[in-house]
Formats: sequence, structure tokens, C-alpha cells
Amino acid sequence: MSTKKKSLDIILKEYISNNTIFADIVNYYLYDGKIVVKESDLKELDTTSVNTNDDIFEKNRDLFKKVTIKEDNMNTYILFGIENQSKIDKKMILRVLLYDALSYRKQILNKIDGKYIIKPVITIVIYYGTKKWSAPKTLHEMFKNENKELLEYIPNYHLNLIEPFFMNDEDISKFSSEFKIICDSIRYSGTEEDVEKLLKIGYNNYSDETKALAGYILNINIGKDEEGSTGMCKGVEEIKRKERNKGIIEGALENEHANIKTMHSNGFNPETIAKALSLDINYVKKVLAN
Repeated sequence: MSTKKKSLDIILKEYISNNTIFADIVNYYLYDGKIVVKESDLKELDTTSVNTNDDIFEKNRDLFKKVTIKEDNMNTYILFGIENQSKIDKKMILRVLLYDALSYRKQILNKIDGKYIIKPVITIVIYYGTKKWSAPKTLHEMFKNENKELLEYIPNYHLNLIEPFFMNDEDISKFSSEFKIICDSIRYSGTEEDVEKLLKIGYNNYSDETKALAGYILNINIGKDEEGSTGMCKGVEEIKRKERNKGIIEGALENEHANIKTMHSNGFNPETIAKALSLDINYVKKVLAN
């Protein structure tokens, strides 16, 4: 069995496959957090967009489910896909367009009594990075120097994008499942300075799956140690230790730079300074140049 560490994309795929989490994301994006879709309203679908022996196109989605929306005594059925992205993909809008187009084509291939029964397809991309999404969010943005008058004849396509790192408290409060804890963890993953914010999250009452994923994102141990206490404090202490070490290293570098410049002001050349302080000559020259 391979012991290779799973990627964040794979772990998230496994986590969001849970119907409670999946339904919560649907409700957040389509209904601003109002609980309309329940986990019992979901049905697993084949993530292969097209799967025929004679078809050269075969694309695998991350997650794909049939969603039943019950409103006003009527049932609406949609096919809902979620794609997890830890990195910015400049071609993402084209990937989603292809996924959706192949999903429609697959519906056409599966006739019922000779009739097409086509359901709407919605794909959401959840981007877990700490840099703002900079890739095109529409098909038209892919065309750099085209005549704008021609664009009105070209159907546009929009990316449905969620960026947890840039959410505020109000946004995250709209989630009703433990996915809000994952979003919070992502918000605090970009820096080691928000120790107090991490403490306020509180993980003890959440599932092992949520604690494991949050710990992966934050690169700290969230769970039970051998004595039965939460590992959160140990994780926070590790963050503090890294900050202390960072300060020590920065202080040592400042002293080293000061010594180099002092020796140089006293008439020593870079070669002599490098030899006396056991430093690389190019490093010494770089410090003196600043």
C-alpha cells in the first residue's frame, strides 16, 4: 500500500462527497444558505461525462450528483457538479464548459422511450488558494484582442466560483454544515500570525473527518493525543515556536549584516570580510550593495 501523502484536491473530493456537505454547498450557492436541498435529495451520478466505446471524449469530474429541488409542490431536477481547485487554472472556464457540454451530450445518448430528457447542469468550482483567482471567469475573457462587436454573437459562459479564503463572517455563517469550519480554516491558512483566530474556531465538537481536513489545511495536529487532550494547543504552540524562531533568525541576520558593513567601513575588502566571517563572497557583496 502506498504511503504517499494525498493531495488536498483528493482529500476535499472525499470530504465533499458526503451528502450533507454537498447539499450545504448547493444551498449556499443557489439559495444564499436557505435550506432547500437536503441530503436525501441527492443521488450519486457517474463522474465520467461521456462513457461510450466509440467516443474519443471522456472527462472525469470531481463530484457529480443529481439534485432534486422541492419547491411549491413541484420537483425540479438538476445535475450538479463540484470541482476542487487548490491552484489557479487559466483554462478552468474551458474545462467546465467541456464538462457541462459532455454531460448534456451524455443525456442525449441516454434516450428514454426514444425521447430526450434533458436536465440542467450546474458546475461550481471551489478554489482553496490564498491568492485571488486571476484566471478568466467567463468565456469572453479568454478572447484577448477580438472585436467587441463580434462578442455579442458568441454565447458567453460564466464560472461559478467559491473562494473560501476571501469570505467574510457573514458569508461563512450561511453554511449550516461543518464545511463552515473548513472555510474558516482556509481563511486562516495564509498566515501564522492569527493564533487567536484559530483558537476561537474550536474543533473539539466536530467530526474526525472535519478535524483531519482542517488540520491538513492548517498544517497542525487537530485531534486527540495519547493523554486524550486536544492537539490544537500543541499546534498553536508549534506556530508560536516558528514565530519565535523566525524572530531569532531575523535578528541574527541583522547582526550579521551590521558586522559586514562595520568591517567594510573600517577598510576591509569583501574578500577579507567573507573569509573572516566564513561567508560566501557573493553574499557579502550583495549585503554591501544594499
